[in-house]
Amino acid sequence: MKKFKYSIILIILAAFFIGFYLGSRHRIPEPAQSLPTENNKITNKPSEQSIALLDLPLEYFSKKDVQWGSGNNMADYTQIALADKAVYQSYPTKVITMKSYSSEIKSLKTKTFNQLMQAYSQSEIEGYGRTIVKENYQTYGSLATNYLPTHYIWNLDNFDVDGDGVAETIVSTNSTGAADAGSYHSDIIKGNNIIFSVQEDNARIVPADTTNGFYVEWRGADDFVPRCCSQGFMRTRFVFKDGKFVPIYEQQVKYLKVGKE
Repeated sequence: MKKFKYSIILIILAAFFIGFYLGSRHRIPEPAQSLPTENNKITNKPSEQSIALLDLPLEYFSKKDVQWGSGNNMADYTQIALADKAVYQSYPTKVITMKSYSSEIKSLKTKTFNQLMQAYSQSEIEGYGRTIVKENYQTYGSLATNYLPTHYIWNLDNFDVDGDGVAETIVSTNSTGAADAGSYHSDIIKGNNIIFSVQEDNARIVPADTTNGFYVEWRGADDFVPRCCSQGFMRTRFVFKDGKFVPIYEQQVKYLKVGKE
C-alpha cells in the first residue's frame, strides 16, 4: 500500500515538472525595459513652435541682449526675447540646409551721385525711398552706390575672415523702402571685389572665434512667425578653404523669452 502511495506521488511530481518545463519553453516574453539613452531621455528643450518662457524679473538681464519686447525700455517691458548665453542651441550638424550663398568674386559697380539719381528716377521706388537713397549715399559714399537705388546699406562692419591679418568689409543690405524687419542680405568686400555673398532671408555675417571664416545667422525656411517677433535663427559656420568659403556645420538657435504670461 505504501509503495502504491509513493508511486502516485512520484507520478504527480513528474507531471508537474514536465508541465512546468513545457510551459516555460512556450511562454511569451515580456517587453524588455529600455534603458535611458541620449535619444529618449526627457529634456527641457523648447519645441519647434514656441520659445521657452522663463518667469523671472527682467532686471536680471541686459538690454543689449534683447531682440524684441513689448516696451520702449527695460522698465516698460512685460516680456522680452533674449539672444545671449542663456538661449537654447542645438548641437552642430554637418547637414547644411543653407543654399543661397556664393564665393564667386564680383567687382563692385559704383556710380556717381548723378548716375545714382538717374537710376533712381528710372526705378519703381516711390515715396520716402528718395530720402533713403540720399542719406545712404551721404553716409557710405561710393560703396552705397553698388546697391542703390534698389537696396541700401543697413549695417557696416569690419573684421578678418580669411586669416591674413587684414580686416574685410562686411555689408548688410535691405530693400529700399522696406521696413527694418525686412529681409537682409550680406556681402564680404575685399579691396574692390565682393568675395562672398549670402542671399538667405535675414542673413547677416558675424565674427567667428577665429579669423578663419565667420558665422552666417539667417532665418530658416520653416520659420513662419512674424518678422517683428522672431523665435530664433539658423547659424552656419563658414571657413576659408582652397580659395573659397565653405560651410562646415550648422545649428539652430532659439531665443529665451523672459517675463510673465
